[in-house]
Amino acid sequence: MSVIIYELNEVPKKLFDFYARSHPNSAFASLRKMSSLYQTKTADVGSLSPWITWPTMHRGVSNISHEISDLGQDLTQVNLEYPNVYNILAQKDVKVGVFGSLQSYPLPNNLDNFSFYVPDTFAAGEECYPEELTSFQSFNLSMVRANGRNVTSGLAVKDAMKFIKNSINLGLTPNTFLKLSKQLLDERLNIDRVVRRRTSQVEIAFDLYLNQMLRTKPDISFFFTNHVASSMHRYWPTVFPSDYEEGKFEEKWRSQWSQEIPHAVKVANFQLQKLLNYCDNNNAELVVCSSMGQGAVTEAEPVERQVLITSLKNLLTYIGIAENEWEPRLSMAPRVVFALKSETARNKIKRLNNILINGMNIQAFNTSTGDIRLEIVLTNQHSLLVYDGTKQVNPKLIGIDNVHLQDASGAYAYHIPEGILLHYAPNKIQSGDIMTPWKNISALDFAPSILQKFSIDIPSYMQKENLFL
Repeated sequence: MSVIIYELNEVPKKLFDFYARSHPNSAFASLRKMSSLYQTKTADVGSLSPWITWPTMHRGVSNISHEISDLGQDLTQVNLEYPNVYNILAQKDVKVGVFGSLQSYPLPNNLDNFSFYVPDTFAAGEECYPEELTSFQSFNLSMVRANGRNVTSGLAVKDAMKFIKNSINLGLTPNTFLKLSKQLLDERLNIDRVVRRRTSQVEIAFDLYLNQMLRTKPDISFFFTNHVASSMHRYWPTVFPSDYEEGKFEEKWRSQWSQEIPHAVKVANFQLQKLLNYCDNNNAELVVCSSMGQGAVTEAEPVERQVLITSLKNLLTYIGIAENEWEPRLSMAPRVVFALKSETARNKIKRLNNILINGMNIQAFNTSTGDIRLEIVLTNQHSLLVYDGTKQVNPKLIGIDNVHLQDASGAYAYHIPEGILLHYAPNKIQSGDIMTPWKNISALDFAPSILQKFSIDIPSYMQKENLFL
């Protein structure tokens, strides 16, 4: 018996049901009919982000206890107090595979019971296990750096070539190679299609995950994907226009981007069908889950332009911080995160208080990691005026630009506490239908249920209700 955890980030039951009902022959529909269905609710308080809610799922305690609040946070202490469920499993001689789960960096000190381990796409380093996967992670991280609020059509050539040389051995299939080739061709014919590179990364990752899973046959493996969540944030009105005031979004925009969520779901459906087939042939079990969901932001307005920090180097140089005094960190745009190497450099951040961009300051925050996070919230600006005190400054000199958004999208859907969990077991197929209701459980039920599945004692700090496996 083995278990596969497919972490379908931020997908709510509304979207899952919509595609299960509209595509009755899909893997979505099969899972909807033949699985145990649960709507989860995160136990976290305050602002919800995936780098908070996934640790809650994996550790069986809320953010009040685990106190994880930022990407790149030092997890040494929390890993001792509230370890990840996959680390607990590995310590109890369960063979585990991890591919991309959030907050999974760095690699564990002891990898004896890990079949493979690829940290998330915001990792501070490219280390993987086995080491041969490092070329993929190097390429993966370089694409994350390049693709922020807009997706670039360029490639990090050095990292790409190193990965391509190893890609067949790592498990990249001819089918995915053809899809990638088609993607590049589609971009030439329609520049809008460049946004699908976010999904292309997941197609590559899944091939490599599946190859490792088939080769090493772990008792349990975890695969994380954010590609549907990314599309939902941007294009929710194209699927659920009635969630918004009539006429808020132009028909032209809705038509232009109407295929992006369907494309993302199609890729997830393809992967889920592969996993369902594997489960049926190997008596394995599949859990599809999200640590929270998304719902419409009804007050959101169409966003044509957004003021962004496009050159952190220029900005920091302008306020007197030299290149050797800081290091960039990966983050989710439009945020910019970096580490400072001295208290002297940290004091220079105060200079940002003198700089006004269309009358607003760049906000600087100290993260729980000791890093600095910069944010500015300015959208649909017709012009850009930057002042350092009374002196007007060229925006490009300080690395600021009023960026035209390629898809004119804001955060039209955003985080809600309710996620999903579907449990499919070939020897316990449910006799439901497309209208079967979802049962309500807490996201805190996930970790103890996994431990129970493998007959491992549940730690006293975890709740022991609604165990579902």
